[in-house]
Amino acid sequence: MRTPTRAQVKVLKSLQNRSVTVTSMLAEATRHQQQTGHRPPQSWYENFHDHAILREELTNAAHAAGVPRAWIDHVRERGQRGVSWRADLYLRTPDAVDWNQVLSSLDVDVQRLREWTALAAAYGPIGARAEISVAAGFDRNLRVLRSRTAGVANLLGLSVEQGDQLWGAESDWVAAGVAMVDGVPVEGLAQRWRQAARADTRVYALQATALADAGITIDTAVALPSHEQLGPPISAALTPLQPLFQPAATPGEEIETAIGAANLTYNADTDAEIAIGAPTFSDAPGTDPWTSYQSPSDVPAAPPIWQGIEL
Repeated sequence: MRTPTRAQVKVLKSLQNRSVTVTSMLAEATRHQQQTGHRPPQSWYENFHDHAILREELTNAAHAAGVPRAWIDHVRERGQRGVSWRADLYLRTPDAVDWNQVLSSLDVDVQRLREWTALAAAYGPIGARAEISVAAGFDRNLRVLRSRTAGVANLLGLSVEQGDQLWGAESDWVAAGVAMVDGVPVEGLAQRWRQAARADTRVYALQATALADAGITIDTAVALPSHEQLGPPISAALTPLQPLFQPAATPGEEIETAIGAANLTYNADTDAEIAIGAPTFSDAPGTDPWTSYQSPSDVPAAPPIWQGIEL
C-alpha cells in the first residue's frame, strides 16, 4: 500500500495540524515567559493539555487501525516544524503492516463489545431500576466502547463482507451474545454488569473524540451490527433469569408450603376433633442451584480468518 485511503488522509491531516497547534502554543508560551517573566495562565495549560492529549490518542487510534507508522511519524514531524497539511506533499514509503496484530487487537474489543451488548440486553433493565448510577456508568462505557470500535473499523475501511468474514453476520452476533449470558444466574450477570460499569474507558473516549474530530464516523460502522439490531433479538432468545440463591421464606410462607406439601383439607361437615390421617411431610423436589450455574468463560480468540482478507 503506497497511497493513503480517504479515511487515513483525514487522520494524517488532523495529526499534522494538531502538531502545528501544539508547537505554536509552546512557542507562544515561551515568548510570553521571556517578555513578562511569568508563566502562562492556567487556561493556557488546560487548552494545551486538551490539544496534546487528543493528538496522542489520535496517534494511538491510528496505530490501532493499521495506519503505517512511517506516515504517522512523518506528518507529526512536519507539524512540529510548523508545516500545515498539504495534499501535494509526499509521504514516506511505509513498511508492511502487521495485519494479524491489528485485527487481533480489534477482535478483543469486538468480543468485549459482544459481551457488554449481551449484558445490556440480559441485565440492563434490571440494573437500571436497582442501581441508577451504576447503570449510567455501564451505558457510558458501552457507548464509548462501541464508538471507538466503530471508529477503528471505519478507519481500517472494513466492508460489510469483511465484517461478516471476521465476526459473522447479525445472526452470528446474536448467537454469540446469547451464549455469553444465557443460563447465568442473575447474581453472576449483576457482577459482570457492575465490572463493566467500573471499567476505565477514558482513553477510548479520548480516541473516539479524536477520530470524530478528524472526520471519522464513530456512531456506526458497516462492518458491525448496530446496538439497536442486536438488543431485541438477544433479549427474545434468553431464558428467564433465575437467582442463584432463593430468598428465605417467612414463617407464614413456610406454613403455607407445609400445608400444601401435606395436601391437608378441611371438611366443615366433619368433626374437627377427628384426625383425618397422619400427615406426611416431604421436601418439595428441587434443583440444586449450583448445578445450573454456568460461570462465564473467557472469550476465545477468533480464528485467524483475516489472513485471507484483502485490506
